[in-house]
Amino acid sequence: MMKKFILALLLLLGSLHAKSYDKDVTMPSMAFPIPVDKNIIVMQRNCQWCHSYGYIINQGKQSREYWRHIVHKMRDTFKAPISKRDEKIVLEYLMKYFGKKTD
Repeated sequence: MMKKFILALLLLLGSLHAKSYDKDVTMPSMAFPIPVDKNIIVMQRNCQWCHSYGYIINQGKQSREYWRHIVHKMRDTFKAPISKRDEKIVLEYLMKYFGKKTD
C-alpha cells in the first residue's frame, strides 16, 4: 500500500514540476572545431558517438602516456568499440593536434 502511495505522490509531483515548464526553451549550442585531416573519419567513428570534441579540446596539450590512458579508458571502461588499428590512429591524431611537443 505504501509503495502505491509513494508512486502516486512522485507522479503527482512530477506532473506539477512539468507544468512549470510550459514555455519553449532554447538550449545553447556550442561548436567545437577540431582539425580535419585524413584520420578525421576514425575520430568521428570512435569518439563522437559518446561525446563532443569539446571533451578532447578541454584536456589541453597532454603527453602520449596521458592520451594512451584516455583511449584505453574509453575502450576498456566505457566499452567504446575501438579496434587495435583505430587505437593507434586515434593516439597519433591526439598527439599531432593535442599532444605536448616534448613527447
